[in-house]
Amino acid sequence: MRKALALLFLGLVALGQEVVVYPGFAEVKEPVVLPPSTWVYLAGERLARIPQGSLRLLGVEEAERVYQGGAVLFRYRGEGQAVLRYLYTGLSGEVFYTLEGGPLSPMRLTAWARLRLEGEALEAKRLTLLAGEASLLEARAPQAALRALGEASPGSPFGLFRYELPGRKLLPGTTEIPFLKAAVAPERLLRYQAPFRTDRLLPVERGYRFPAPFPLAPGTLEVTEAGFFLGQAPMPPTPEGERTEVWLGRDLEARLARRVERVGEGEKEATYRVETRLENPYPYPVALLLSETFPRPFRLDFPGADLLPEGYRLEVPLKPKEVRTLVYRLTLPR
Repeated sequence: MRKALALLFLGLVALGQEVVVYPGFAEVKEPVVLPPSTWVYLAGERLARIPQGSLRLLGVEEAERVYQGGAVLFRYRGEGQAVLRYLYTGLSGEVFYTLEGGPLSPMRLTAWARLRLEGEALEAKRLTLLAGEASLLEARAPQAALRALGEASPGSPFGLFRYELPGRKLLPGTTEIPFLKAAVAPERLLRYQAPFRTDRLLPVERGYRFPAPFPLAPGTLEVTEAGFFLGQAPMPPTPEGERTEVWLGRDLEARLARRVERVGEGEKEATYRVETRLENPYPYPVALLLSETFPRPFRLDFPGADLLPEGYRLEVPLKPKEVRTLVYRLTLPR
């Protein structure tokens, strides 16, 4: 009897949990020592956050599970060391980023993990965060979680980025952990991307572009430059080594000046000379990204631009304080 109670006690105590955190849920594996044939898992309130069907005993051959209140009775063939595995919707995680530095010096990019835990603490001997574009509605999280794990492939389960975090005790509430840091030298961007307009002044957006120093999962980026908060922007998913772009909103100093002149007219169409001028107001170089669409049918004569079925795309480097004027001819139906 004493031996059975001792085995039961050991079975109830996790010897070091492995926790894999997904967007909206987590997978938990707890090593246990099982008595022969039957064992009761006293989950308590945690059971309400464990999707039925995800609770398993690995290492023995299960014969039956009976859910009774906050407990689960397992019947199985075997005994000794095993693993209790389940999905847990009370723990979720996401990635966010900070970018800090000066306008004329390298900046530091830091990736943070934000873990939210409801219920009792978890002792995560091994902690992994899988982050990416996986929007799980709370009511549907269990089904989505099971499907995602079934489709997982080694290294990058269901298209997410994998991050190994230091093992730790996770306490109820929100925990934020910086886990990756790298120096980056962002290229500063100005962008005008819109349907064709004849306004005298056109607004531009400001942003950054840099190679990803490590895999960048979708998340919020907060930018601070020279001690000033510049804003937040969504970070797009970017594999390591590829270039990523983030956009911080409208630039109040830089604007495009436009002049449109009709230079030809026929019975069915008219031709316009479109002049676009930009002065780089900053003491550092920027790249101007232009992209416009036109009503069809149209004809465009714009040397140097990438002509597209719907318009064009062009990137123009600008030195500090440089002024650049771009001209194209556009023919449209009258």
